[in-house]
Amino acid sequence: MPYQLLAADMDGTLLNSQKEISLEDTAAITRALEAGKQVVFSTGRSIGELEPFLALFPAMRYVLCESGACVYDRGEDRALHLQTIDPQAAKTILDYTKDRDIMPQLLVHNRAVMDIRHLSDLSHFKMAHYQNHFQQNCLSTNDIYRYCQAQNWTFEKICLYHTSPEDRAATLLAVEGLPLTTALAEETSLEISAQGVNKGVGLEILCRHLGLSLEETIVVGDSFNDLPILKKAGLPVAVGNAAEPVKAVCRAVVADCDHSGVSQAIERYLLN
Repeated sequence: MPYQLLAADMDGTLLNSQKEISLEDTAAITRALEAGKQVVFSTGRSIGELEPFLALFPAMRYVLCESGACVYDRGEDRALHLQTIDPQAAKTILDYTKDRDIMPQLLVHNRAVMDIRHLSDLSHFKMAHYQNHFQQNCLSTNDIYRYCQAQNWTFEKICLYHTSPEDRAATLLAVEGLPLTTALAEETSLEISAQGVNKGVGLEILCRHLGLSLEETIVVGDSFNDLPILKKAGLPVAVGNAAEPVKAVCRAVVADCDHSGVSQAIERYLLN
């Protein structure tokens, strides 16, 4: 059965170490879209954070974003699916962070929001390599807690950045039992979504909308939060820099993110 759709993770997969999409990957995605194939971003980022990359691909209609909490139709400029976190659980999380050395990032209405005081201190949370991205693509607020109150504690996703993996482990224990899905990312990040939300569920929703079977899909990823969607794919593919447990569930391995692994997956499997 020919593959009809390729979903590519962003950070660590499609984006290289400079947080850019290579010319080779850009060209391959464009060729696939022109050939009538579906290529989608599969990412924890919000639509607002993806705008500079989406501008490269006007023919890319669908985006699987916010770790599966949102499946977005660019053609109709609307979410086909949007799942928010239980408000009481969200409040419990933000209450926990209030007096601790934790940097929250909220994804709400397809935008990322952060406290302005954290945007100049990302290295403290091991996130200095995202400095330009956060400053350019995140909305800022002078009081994140008051902002949460104004939003009635309703968010698609919460990312909590810590100063150490040990602090992250403590947070993971603290939120245990709440109706949430959690995933480890980066060195100190904890990604939090509504219960049952993951990229794999997002892929199922998109495939139903498009009338495709999961067997017709290719997924390319690198990290633990990609495991649910890789396990759903007809062909799971790891980039060369992927974690070993990720490679273990994949049927193919391509070049790493700094050597245009996604373009290899497109040429070998989607367009072949």
